[in-house]
Amino acid sequence: MRMILLLLVLLSPPLIPALRAQEPEPQHSASPLGLIDTIIISGNEKTKDYVILNEMTMRQGGIATQEGITFDRGRIYSLGLFTRVDIQYDSLGSVHFLLVDVGERWYLIPFPIFGFRDGDPKRVYYGFGVLHNNVGGHNKKLYASLALGYDPSLVFSYVDPLFDHDNRLYAGIALSFRRARNKSEIESAITGSFDEYYYNINGTLGKRLTLYQTLGLNLGYQIVSVSQYREGRTISSDGTDRFIYSTVNYTYDSRDLAEYPSRGFFVGLGITKNGFGESEVNFTRYSADLRSFLPLPFGFTFAARAQGSVVSGGAVPTYSRAYFGYGERIRGYFKTVFEGEDILGSTVELRYPLFGPNTYRIQSLPLPPEFTVWRFGISLAVFADAGTTWYRGETLTFNSFHSGYGGGVHFLLPYGYVVRVEYAWNDYRAGQIIFDLRGSL
Repeated sequence: MRMILLLLVLLSPPLIPALRAQEPEPQHSASPLGLIDTIIISGNEKTKDYVILNEMTMRQGGIATQEGITFDRGRIYSLGLFTRVDIQYDSLGSVHFLLVDVGERWYLIPFPIFGFRDGDPKRVYYGFGVLHNNVGGHNKKLYASLALGYDPSLVFSYVDPLFDHDNRLYAGIALSFRRARNKSEIESAITGSFDEYYYNINGTLGKRLTLYQTLGLNLGYQIVSVSQYREGRTISSDGTDRFIYSTVNYTYDSRDLAEYPSRGFFVGLGITKNGFGESEVNFTRYSADLRSFLPLPFGFTFAARAQGSVVSGGAVPTYSRAYFGYGERIRGYFKTVFEGEDILGSTVELRYPLFGPNTYRIQSLPLPPEFTVWRFGISLAVFADAGTTWYRGETLTFNSFHSGYGGGVHFLLPYGYVVRVEYAWNDYRAGQIIFDLRGSL
C-alpha cells in the first residue's frame, strides 16, 4: 500500500503545468454564443473597469462562449473584491454585448485577530488588524496588523498590482517584526524551547507578462536573532544574523477560482539568495510549486500538487530549515514535525461537489449590503499525501517518504475561507481526525 501511494502522488499530473506554461492562453471555442461588440461593466461603484477586464479571457471583438463566461466569473471573483459576479451575453438591436455585473465588498475592513498557531489550542494568538482591499478602486492592498500571545507579530504592507498600466508593472513594500517559538524539535530536545526574533523590510517589483504569467524580483534586508545561542542556530557566533536577500520568482496561474479551483494550472518557481558578501550568511534556496486541477465527467475534479525546495551553498541556520507539520503537512501525520534542509511533497485529491459554490443574499440580518451576500459550497474529497525532508548528503529512497490517505468534507465559506473536516490514516494505518482552515492545495 505504501509503495502504491507514493507512486500515485509523486508521479501525478502536477508535472503537466511545467510543460504547458508557455502554451498560448486558451480560447474558449466550445458552445459559441456569438460575437462580442462591447463589454459593459456594472455594479463597480469604486473598482475601476480595467481591474475586472484584466482578469477576463473574453475580449471585445472576440467570441463569447458559455465556458468562457463560467471561467471568467471565477477569475473575477478570485480578485477578492466582490461578493457576487454575474456575466450574461445579450443583444440590443444589432449590438451584441457581454454584461459583467458585480457586487462590491466593503473594502476598508477592521478585524479582530484570533487563532491557534499550528492548530494547537495551547498556542493562542490574538490582536487587531486593518485591511484596505481596494485603495482608490485600483485593487491596491494596504494592510497593518498587531498580534499578541503565541508568536507575536507586527506587520505593515502595501501592494499595487498594476502601478504602471502601460507596461503592466506591479510593486509592493513590506515591514514586519515577529517573535517566533523555535520550530526545530531537534534543537528543543537539546536545550529546551527558545525564541527567534525576525526584523524584515523588503520591496517587490514585477511585471505581468500575460493574463496568466508574472515575473518578479524581491529585495530585502533581514535580521534574525535567537534568545539562546547554540552553534547552527545562527551563522554568526554572536547569535544574530544580518543579511541582504533577494528572490526571483515566476508564476503561471490559469486556475478558474483561486480559493478552490475546478480547472487550471499553477506553477510557482523561485530562487532566493541569502547573503551577498556583507554577512556570514551565504546560501541559496530553489523552490517549485506545481498544481493541476482537471475537470472530470459527472462533476468530479482531480486535483494534484507537487512542491519542494532544495538549498546550495553555505551552512543553513535552524530558522531556515524546511518543515512538515506547520504550514506544510502530511495528512496522517498532521501534527508530526519532520525537518531538514530540503523538502519534497505531493498530494492528490478527487473531489465531488455536493452543491455550489452558490451565492445567497441574507436579508434577515441587520448588516450593511456588502455583508449580506455570501457564498457557500460543500464538496466531498478523498486524498493521498506523501512527503519527506532531508539534509544534504543523505540518500533519498522510497522508505524516506511518509504517506497518508483518507477522505472528508470541505466547506466553502464566504470571503474565500475553506474549512476541511477529514479523517486520515498514515502508512502504519494509524488514524486521526483533522480540522483545518485553508484554501486550495
